[in-house]
Amino acid sequence: MELLTYSTIEVGAIKAMKIMVLDDNPEILLMVTAMLHSAYGSDNCMIISGRNGTEGLTLLLEGDETPDIILTNLRMPHMDGMTFVAEVRHNNAWDKIRVVMMSAVTSSEIMSQAITSGAEAYLRKPFTYRDLTTMINDMLAN
Repeated sequence: MELLTYSTIEVGAIKAMKIMVLDDNPEILLMVTAMLHSAYGSDNCMIISGRNGTEGLTLLLEGDETPDIILTNLRMPHMDGMTFVAEVRHNNAWDKIRVVMMSAVTSSEIMSQAITSGAEAYLRKPFTYRDLTTMINDMLAN
């Protein structure tokens, strides 16, 4: 993992955003949260997290605000990332949520399935601070 010593955008240049992070590995949840808060500031970037797709759906259904972006792991217990993304895409209320699939799986077939299921991007693990923030910045710009 890279040291979190550089910034990719000015914090004042972004609006406050809400990002959901789903991963069954608590270390990944902590790492991604630290990277996002380092890049965007904890006041500008609210993180909600869960350990699987089932928790993610519960957070979406019971949450007060819809996240701008969801980062979800591919392989998780109870409900995997593919199933979760398909469920998100079947609910019109969540059409505007940007979804990124994260995984160490590098099979082009799996990556293609992730995009077909409704993810907009695929972030290969392990990823760096720069990989993550570049992807988020691109999504915020479009």
